[in-house]
Amino acid sequence: MSVVGALATLKAGGAYVGLDPAYPDARLLYMLRDAEALVLLTQSSEVARFASADVAVIDLDSFVPPPGDAGQPPDDFATIDDVAYVIYTSGSTGEPKGVQVSHRNLLNLVNWHHGAFGVDETDRASVLASPAFDASVWEMWPYLTAGASLHVPSVATTEPRSLRDWLLDAGITIAFVPTPMAECLLDLSWPSGGALRFMLTGGDVLHRRPSPNTPFALVNNYGVTEATVVSTSGLVSPNPGERVAPSIGRAIAGVRLYVLDEHGRPVEPGEAGELFIGGDGVAVGYLNRPTESATRFLVNSSSSEVDETRLYRTGDLVRMGLDGEAHFLGRLDTQVQIRGQRVEPDEVAAVLSTHPKVQQCVVAAHEDGYGDTRLVAYVVTTNAVMPDHDVLQEHLAAWLPLYMIPATFIEMDTLPVTANGKLDRNALPSPGRRFVDSGSRSVKSASVEGVIIAILEELLELESVDRDDNFFELGGHSLMGAQVIARLEDCFDLEVDLLTIFDHPTAAGIATVIEQDLEDGEGIEHPRSGAPDIPLVRR
Repeated sequence: MSVVGALATLKAGGAYVGLDPAYPDARLLYMLRDAEALVLLTQSSEVARFASADVAVIDLDSFVPPPGDAGQPPDDFATIDDVAYVIYTSGSTGEPKGVQVSHRNLLNLVNWHHGAFGVDETDRASVLASPAFDASVWEMWPYLTAGASLHVPSVATTEPRSLRDWLLDAGITIAFVPTPMAECLLDLSWPSGGALRFMLTGGDVLHRRPSPNTPFALVNNYGVTEATVVSTSGLVSPNPGERVAPSIGRAIAGVRLYVLDEHGRPVEPGEAGELFIGGDGVAVGYLNRPTESATRFLVNSSSSEVDETRLYRTGDLVRMGLDGEAHFLGRLDTQVQIRGQRVEPDEVAAVLSTHPKVQQCVVAAHEDGYGDTRLVAYVVTTNAVMPDHDVLQEHLAAWLPLYMIPATFIEMDTLPVTANGKLDRNALPSPGRRFVDSGSRSVKSASVEGVIIAILEELLELESVDRDDNFFELGGHSLMGAQVIARLEDCFDLEVDLLTIFDHPTAAGIATVIEQDLEDGEGIEHPRSGAPDIPLVRR
């Protein structure tokens, strides 16, 4: 439905704003107001959420064209420099900010993509990204403009094996998959002779390489919303002995890369510097935010080329190799990637600070033992009484999407500061394992439930998990859920659907499903080799 709405908007000469129904109402309404949207295209199930919005609402599920409409597209008065779409990104002020991308910017992406991957009308592309994420732009327009077809899975494909099976069954030839999921897919076996030609990935640091037997090409990409999704791209070689992480590739056609020091001077190849992006990919700027636009979209006074007069300052630290490939080294500020989505921890902290019992707070990112980045909130309370973490999460969930909500809240007497009084992020304690007061908790049983609890404690890095604790509220997510499923299948020799965790997100609930399968004779009575060292008995 979002594809239809976006296509109709562009055909009518307008610019569209991608909205994700999974976002809280308050955030969606803010985005509509900030964008000064005139029309909202939605579906029946979402109409009631926008009753207070000052927009004309069109329900695409029940839309009937006006009488006499011959089905001809309206006249398109948009020019190449008009805005095509706006994508909202996380903002350090506590409010998301809209990035305006022009038809010129989008056309550069489309033209490069056509040439780089040989797209034609026979291609079948997947559509997996949220319409509020700029990867959705990349999933749609290069294929629709080439006459290729788009394919949306009918059910959630958040488990690696189910996504692999869907890609194969649907005959997908080119797919974009966020980095964490792509790394999971690389661990799976793939039949030879499948239709998939390219798996495109990006959004996080890629640590893995494909095996020599992988029957498709893996392409690593880097980009920011402010430079139209993709700025660099590179084929990842299968070299299994390579210890260096894959590069982010070279600049795509129409894009120039500048690696500069703190004084704005180019660094030598092999030296680290901040990445600036120039060329036709540089977006128009932030919507209704001229001051912020001026600090990030800069004038390149050293260039005489018309298309190089503006640069976007990424805040990313990179090193340009002698071979011309760029290597991502990290952020110069605190912005992070959480499962492929850009997050400003300061935005999370700004919302958290509005809770009446929070006096001061800071939000930082930490990487766990599984390479997953999680947000941790450090909180100084107003009356020395720390609210329960689920209370703070509920407060944040009224404004922020789930991926921006910290899994861990650490109570602090004071926040550490440097000698000049600035926050000292380096002095913030590592979250480590979260110790949970289990005095009032129910006793773990040496049973199916006990095995499940042991698995959850290991993956979540918790000292104690109760039988009724919600997996997702403890910091779990769909990719970690896939690891839970793999452990369960190894332990009980069962095929377990990932939806089990969504439908029964507690150890007690999962145990009920597992025990029923065991009673039905679908699994073995004792855990397999490598399972947690807890005796398994039937109840």
